[in-house]
Amino acid sequence: MLLASPVFVAQARSLTSTEKQKLETTVVDFNKAMRTGDYDIITKTIPPRLMEFYAKQANIDVDTLRGVMVDMTKASMALVKIEDFDMDFSAAATHELPNGEPYALIPMETVTASGLTGNKMVVRGDTLAMLDSGDWYLVRVSEAQQIAILRQVYPEFASVEFSSETMEAVK
Repeated sequence: MLLASPVFVAQARSLTSTEKQKLETTVVDFNKAMRTGDYDIITKTIPPRLMEFYAKQANIDVDTLRGVMVDMTKASMALVKIEDFDMDFSAAATHELPNGEPYALIPMETVTASGLTGNKMVVRGDTLAMLDSGDWYLVRVSEAQQIAILRQVYPEFASVEFSSETMEAVK
């Protein structure tokens, strides 16, 4: 197996024009969904194998899980208001996995306000954009548990390093 060989070196490549256009559409749609609270669209950007993993853990089917996720997100957003959200497609850094699949790390910034106190926070970090069966999906990669599950379900990301998220209070 050439891919398993320690001497295998993946050649970096740019996104094809189709890949780039599809990724940009995914990011634009996600940005809009975050700003308008369209949680159904947001949950559809979660990669299929991750959804299958979570559904299996909860002992429910994927469609039921998606509905539960939408309901839970709506409930949590009653306590936190998203004042601004931006995933900056123009600043995306594209990379290539050893198997030749491209992926991107896209800078993201979220400004939230507590519904109880009005205190504001700015969260900055990267969102992983990954291909699965020709479609782009988005994964927040800011917590160790999220990354561990991603690597379990998508082992091709085992050697990918992800940066930490930052949070700061805004006055």
